[in-house]
Amino acid sequence: MLYFPFLKLPFLAVQNIVHNLSCTEIIELSLCSRRSKRLMQSIRHPEPTHIEIIIDQYRMYVALRNGIKKCSFWSIETDEERPLKYNRVDTIENDRVRVLKLTEPNFMIDGTPEPETVMKALVDHLKDVFKLPLEVNFKPYKMENFFRFLPVFPICKRFYFHATQGVSEEELKYVKDNVVVEQWAYYYTADN
Repeated sequence: MLYFPFLKLPFLAVQNIVHNLSCTEIIELSLCSRRSKRLMQSIRHPEPTHIEIIIDQYRMYVALRNGIKKCSFWSIETDEERPLKYNRVDTIENDRVRVLKLTEPNFMIDGTPEPETVMKALVDHLKDVFKLPLEVNFKPYKMENFFRFLPVFPICKRFYFHATQGVSEEELKYVKDNVVVEQWAYYYTADN
């Protein structure tokens, strides 16, 4: 089988090709090797505008967005009761993760037993490749040790924190002290 030497093309040719790829294709290409990741980092990607992170008791996902349009969507599965057949193992930021590719542009990642580790690796990789701001919607209702997710988004452009119960003033202060918000923040707890 013959392979096309994509990485050996001149930079302008690679840049023109990459500008015609979808976000999902760029991500998959950046996961192939360190060299391909460095190449994807050096190219400005016009399509996505931000990385969206949603964390609550029912779902955890990371999405690359262009305004409201979803460019790429990564769901983190944490249900140990529902075994899935993952079709590949990727190395993302030195963490091996099991990935199930769904319909374009959707992926599911095995997040058991530590979803925060998998999510951090994915977010760090996307930030490295696309150099985009984070928008975080964090609802820690009925989550054990929700502080473990704070290293996933230490700096974000927009931060929405909504806790209907179970978050004390000290815990809220800890969140405010450990998440740097560049543009807009909203904090709600049942106690305020």
